[in-house]
Amino acid sequence: MIAFSSPRPTLWTSAFLTCLGLNMCVFLGFFMLLPTLSLYLVAVGCDEKVIGLIFATFAVSSVLSRFGANRISQKYGYLAIIRCGLVFCALGSFLYFLIQRPLSYAFARLLFGAGYGLTSTLVVTIAVSVIPPTRLAEGLGYLGLGATVALAIGPIAGLWLFATMGHTALFCGVAGCYVLAVLVSLRLPKTKAAPPKTGSSWSIATTIKTLYQPSLLIFLYGMAVAAVSAYLAVYCVEKNLPNAANYFLVSTIGALFSRLTSGRIYDRYGSRAVVVPAAAIVGLALILIYLAQSVFSYYLAAVLYGLGVGPLFPGLQALAFSSAPRDKMTTASAFFYTFNDIGVSVGTMIMGFLANSQGSFGTSYLLGAGLMALIIVFFLAFFPRKRANRQSL
Repeated sequence: MIAFSSPRPTLWTSAFLTCLGLNMCVFLGFFMLLPTLSLYLVAVGCDEKVIGLIFATFAVSSVLSRFGANRISQKYGYLAIIRCGLVFCALGSFLYFLIQRPLSYAFARLLFGAGYGLTSTLVVTIAVSVIPPTRLAEGLGYLGLGATVALAIGPIAGLWLFATMGHTALFCGVAGCYVLAVLVSLRLPKTKAAPPKTGSSWSIATTIKTLYQPSLLIFLYGMAVAAVSAYLAVYCVEKNLPNAANYFLVSTIGALFSRLTSGRIYDRYGSRAVVVPAAAIVGLALILIYLAQSVFSYYLAAVLYGLGVGPLFPGLQALAFSSAPRDKMTTASAFFYTFNDIGVSVGTMIMGFLANSQGSFGTSYLLGAGLMALIIVFFLAFFPRKRANRQSL
């Protein structure tokens, strides 16, 4: 008797493709604004203290909105809250040039942060609900491609608009990304927030106990990559290396390549087959950045960094989602992104102080490599082989 293997569940559904497009729109607008807003604020006369306050409002509002997303979506539904968040982002973009006052800039950033926090959290939640559980890591890897592409083209597009057409065109372009996202969201399935399980008591203590392990790993990841995202441009000038834009372009190509294959490896062989080698590759790339003396070693570090970061981020993300029950996917998403953001912020500050004391940013990359080693150690301790291969949600 001939045994036929069961077909793999379909991943590329209309709902999943819509999530991919929506995720790319959300991050494209974010990355267009990220390197240009400070330039605009300086141009209109804001000093460093005011700019710091304006950026701080974004961090506060995005974190609060992420942790409130689950409760709000339980009442009003995912689609209504996602569209509301996208409208917040669009309005926040327009406010920068409609009312040119420091208080209005802070309010615009507050509004944008709330919208970004809601949409970035809930889009992933909906995506998880339409991805087959046995293809979770693969689906999250593809979902992250939108953010990776946005990271590659968003800053370039934003800087080009600002330099050639002015700030009005820039903010209209950013707002246009979110208007387009609203139109894309019309194709999302009518997914309801999963009701809490009867008799379950999911308290804050339970949330922390369940999610602290993957949250700690993504926190360490955020700290490690902060050395690249925040200080690479300065470090390249310091060591007379090629422009940092070249590094990010090459690493993005590496990340795109690795994400196309790593998800299937994760789903078939478990998280251990992805997280451990990916963290080791990123650590090696950071050491190479520290040692880089030639163009070859510089681009080799870029390739390795992309190959490692590409699977590591969605691999850790899959761990977070597989640690939480299905009705708490929004909470898991909020924890994941918040701890990543906190890690980047803390890492930026620590590595800035370290560079100031050492007189060079090079030591920051050694610290980043050490943090990658910690990720491997903690992962092996937190997720033994049997647990690491768990696929159920």
